[in-house]
Parts: sequence; C-alpha cells; structure tokens
Amino acid sequence: MFRPLIKALIILFAFLGAGVASAELVVIVNARSGVAAMTRNEVINIFFGRNRQFFNGVEARPVDLEDDDPVRARFYRLLVGKELSEINAYWSRQVFTGRMQAPLRLGSTEEIVRWVAANPGGIGFVELPRADARVRVVYELRR
Repeated sequence: MFRPLIKALIILFAFLGAGVASAELVVIVNARSGVAAMTRNEVINIFFGRNRQFFNGVEARPVDLEDDDPVRARFYRLLVGKELSEINAYWSRQVFTGRMQAPLRLGSTEEIVRWVAANPGGIGFVELPRADARVRVVYELRR
C-alpha cells in the first residue's frame, strides 16, 4: 500500500534535486530601470558592448563574474554557445584596440544582485533563485 507512495516521493525528490543542482539562469536589471523584458539579441548586444543603452535611453551597465565561477561559463555557453576562452579573447581584442572596456567583474551572484539593485542601469545574470524583489528578471536562458 505504501510502496507506490514511496516510489512517487523518491521520483519527486530526484526531480527536485536535479533542478537545484543546475538552476535556470536569468538576466536581471534594476527594478526601477523601466526595462520589463529583453530579447536574446538585446542581451547579447549589451553584454558584448555593442549597445550601451537600453531601449529607453538609460545607460546600460553590465556586470560579469570572475573566470573561475562556473555560472559565468554556463551563461556564455547558453547565451552565445562560446567557451570562456573565446569570450576573454573577444574582450582582449576590444580593450587592446581601445574600442570599449569589458564589463565590471564581481565575485559572486549575490554581489551581482546587490550591484544591479544599487545602479539604475545595472544588468547582470544570476541563477533564478537568487533574483529577488530588488531586481527584475528580463530574460531567461534556456538550455
């Protein structure tokens, strides 16, 4: 009588555990920025320095994570299908030629949430459970 219930609970916990191990990544902006949603191309253009403003004219100020953070590697893999070595090479070329500066790098996703919440043009990426009322989710990265 209890076996079907136990099996169902085991399966449920297995699915929940898998979701926790690899939480969905989202792009966040300051809750007061006036930006409600973004397209994939808009996110790419902001994070690669091609656009320096949101559609409403607010200056975009992207923030990134340090190289050793696995969330950073996952973000760029999901966003543009590139490895960190390719992303770093891109920014090295841009900085060397004087075209633009790479986004500010922070040490953790909690720092990103705090920074984005404190800066009107702030934009960053975090795992979905980290996003709170201080920020607005504008794009979800799908696998």
